[in-house]
Amino acid sequence: MTRASWVELCVSNFEQSITWFENVLGFHVTARDANEYAELSRDETYIQLGADDTPYWETERSHLLSSGQRGSGVEIVLLVENIDAIYHQAQQAGADIVRPLAEYPWHMRQFWVRHPDGYLIRPAQKILSIHPTIYRRQVADAFQRDIPRITQGLQAVKEVAGKLAQQQDYLGAATIYETLVTEIFEQSHLYYEEEVEYDGYYEEEGYYPEEEGLEAFVTACIEALGTILANERTDRVAREKSIEVLFEIYQHDLHADDGHGFDSSAADQLVSYTTPLERHTLAMRIRKILGGEEEALTGSRRQTYGKLWLDLEKETLDDEAYLRICRETGRTADLIDRLLTLGRIGEATREMRQVDDLVFLRLADLFIQHGQGAEAERLVKNRVQEKLALHLLEWLQKYYRDRGNLGAELEMAEMVFHVQPLLNRYRETRTLARKLNRWETLQPQLLAFLEQGKNTTLLIQIALDEGDIDHALQLLKGMAKKDSYGYVYESYGYGYYGFGNIALQVAGSAEETRPREAIELYRQHAERLIAQRGRQNYQAASQYLAKMRMLYERLGNHEAWTSYMTALREQNRNLRALKEELTNAGL
Repeated sequence: MTRASWVELCVSNFEQSITWFENVLGFHVTARDANEYAELSRDETYIQLGADDTPYWETERSHLLSSGQRGSGVEIVLLVENIDAIYHQAQQAGADIVRPLAEYPWHMRQFWVRHPDGYLIRPAQKILSIHPTIYRRQVADAFQRDIPRITQGLQAVKEVAGKLAQQQDYLGAATIYETLVTEIFEQSHLYYEEEVEYDGYYEEEGYYPEEEGLEAFVTACIEALGTILANERTDRVAREKSIEVLFEIYQHDLHADDGHGFDSSAADQLVSYTTPLERHTLAMRIRKILGGEEEALTGSRRQTYGKLWLDLEKETLDDEAYLRICRETGRTADLIDRLLTLGRIGEATREMRQVDDLVFLRLADLFIQHGQGAEAERLVKNRVQEKLALHLLEWLQKYYRDRGNLGAELEMAEMVFHVQPLLNRYRETRTLARKLNRWETLQPQLLAFLEQGKNTTLLIQIALDEGDIDHALQLLKGMAKKDSYGYVYESYGYGYYGFGNIALQVAGSAEETRPREAIELYRQHAERLIAQRGRQNYQAASQYLAKMRMLYERLGNHEAWTSYMTALREQNRNLRALKEELTNAGL
């Protein structure tokens, strides 16, 4: 067992003291060094004795009082598990019992007994109105029962905690909430994904319908613990218990790989309902955790601890202490926000140099919120010079749009188009340029850029968007290739993003003014689908054949359609599925 602290008594009679602890309090010796040192224990409680004539105590020997006086004013509390048995043993031994066994408001059953050297020893046992093991067993049973929802079996336990709170037994209530949450974490799959092996490969089994509602159930327990803290009648021990449980939930969820937001819920209760002293104590605990050497906390977990630390002490921290915590915990946004509030713009700007692109723009918005828009613009433009990134350009474009700076907005829109050439970017640039009467000059430059990049697909889309069907058809013919399945139109550049087959798009636009060209494109696509085989392809081909029939009829050339279909059926006479799909489509 690892012990963080212990008590050593300097005694006038070494053997007598050992015998006294054995006979009066039921301790037994666990370690001994001749007649100079001994360690005694009972259950999980330890105490150490040292003889006053040993070299260890030589420097203090002249300051020691005589037997019966030296321990005056010193009280030592020993937590035990069976206080009644110890009290009975002390009575049997004829010990000097100062106060009899009794229960006290701080949830302790205890008595006081004086050691021969005057030390006041207080054996004490924590007392609860409930037995946690009973409720732990009930929670475990709920997970083993065959019920649609486990929360149905847990509700009765939670109701007991609620009734205890109504009866002002807040420690009992907090203990049950602790049992509920702890057992849910251990018994459920909230933090555990079971892997099932199937023929050499693993498949995660991640859905457990019977566990639905557990997240909300745990959140309700967290809020109930906060209600205990919010109640001014809650005694100190119950408050300590509630705070400890909430902080354990916070840590458990924070350190899990798949948290459920319980850390945030628990933090809210701790910040909202603790006293200034309790908040300071928690803050010092966080400081110790972050300064620990066993496991260095970095990244988002360290930042989350930092947020709770700042929230706990926000009312007492001066500016420099606040900034120091921000730097220690990686809370860059809070750091820059406070620096801007203090008017320390230069420091805030220097902090931005270390920020990665993921949060850079969010922090730039902070500058705007603090009336430092020009500095935000300068920061982003400098970052653009380092890295021509789309999200930076979009931020600048919006910045100029919000301020009605059409010229600068157009400049950014043009840069955005070069980084991400899409039809919607082209339209956006066109709209801005026309407002400034600059489109006639800018349009040829944009088209030349696409031609140089061989982005024929986007050039076709632009031609269609501007109603130039003939140019779109001409460009499309230049893309035509042929493989074993028939005609295919290869795409280049980013213009294809977000669109279907470019040939079909051209065909759809050509139906009204260039129906014969549309028929040819639909024919090519239908025959390519048929050549690829498969009933789904035949169904799709039938749709485009139907479009061809509609266009032939519009042209009044029914004979040409009939001749084409006769030849198509003959050519594919062995494809039974195709015949069925053509019949189903009425072709």
